[in-house]
Amino acid sequence: MTLMALVGAAGCDNSDASASFTPAFAPVTFTLDSSGKITVSVGRSFVTPIGVFSVDAGVEHQFEIDPKGYLTAIFRYVSPKQGLVEAGYLIRTDRRVEPSLDGQSLAPAKGGTLRIDATDAEPGETTQLTVSDTPQDSPIPSASASAACPDSGALELVLPEVSAGDSVTDTVTKLTAACLKVQYATEETDASEEGAVTKVEIPTTGPEGAVQLPRPDETAPGPGDTVEAALEQAATVFVAASGQNPSPSDTATELTSPPTPTDSSPPTDDTTTTATTTVYGQAYAPVRSEPSTAGVQVSHIAAQGEYQALCFQRGEEVSAHGSVSNIWVKLLRTNGETGWVTATALSGDPEAVVPTTC
Repeated sequence: MTLMALVGAAGCDNSDASASFTPAFAPVTFTLDSSGKITVSVGRSFVTPIGVFSVDAGVEHQFEIDPKGYLTAIFRYVSPKQGLVEAGYLIRTDRRVEPSLDGQSLAPAKGGTLRIDATDAEPGETTQLTVSDTPQDSPIPSASASAACPDSGALELVLPEVSAGDSVTDTVTKLTAACLKVQYATEETDASEEGAVTKVEIPTTGPEGAVQLPRPDETAPGPGDTVEAALEQAATVFVAASGQNPSPSDTATELTSPPTPTDSSPPTDDTTTTATTTVYGQAYAPVRSEPSTAGVQVSHIAAQGEYQALCFQRGEEVSAHGSVSNIWVKLLRTNGETGWVTATALSGDPEAVVPTTC
């Protein structure tokens, strides 16, 4: 792909015939597949890889590079070999551009950082980011908080009004005005029009891990309430998108039910399948590597999501979501691994939500 510009030369006798223009930005497409491989559809002269860095759950790699005339694209995903990683790329452009994620338009940008969270991609699913030219007079809400905002620690945040169906640009404007960094993810849903916001998750310093807007129930924090936002992590704006692969459960989370046999399924004598209990999330909560808030976050559950539980164990006592309990439930994840969630985040009596002890 070649870009050409006609530029008037100094000292040229035929100055009336000279012309100049700024070439349109050539679209760039990044495709992240389920193996953790990222391919780029444009020449290396336009995109420069920064590197791939291992990160811990709840921690973002600090890409300390922000050259003028470049947009930094960062992908957060789970690599089969390295675990949780962030990969960074510099895109050469000093123009306003319009990014789109899995075919859905995001807020226009010019320079700065564009974060994509693909940690909850289903097995076999791809994530595609395309950066294209856009009208140069389009408004640009920054995806980063302003220089006047603190860049670390906790922030007393008054939650803004966010509704399913809101525009991405308006939502990003509200969040960055409140000193929050922003990243994007897509979600399959019938509740919002494609390309509109479905929900926003804001990391907090409290035991709940994050708050969700619009709030999932009347007991959860909502617009006008004050929470302590964790500034080291970006708020995630979920955008409605058509599904690439059918899924029987909430696609905003890594956890899902195993396939359910239909009436046409042949009978089987296989008795090796681990018995599970279906449980339902009553609030957003982190899923951890051990039954304690000290455990590394490996995933999360969402309000009204359906999950498969293996057993329960008593561990650290947690006071959250309107109840107090030391019961932790072991959940089955789609990648075959497991994780622990406090029973206070599940619907029902914490003492009876799962019948089997681990």
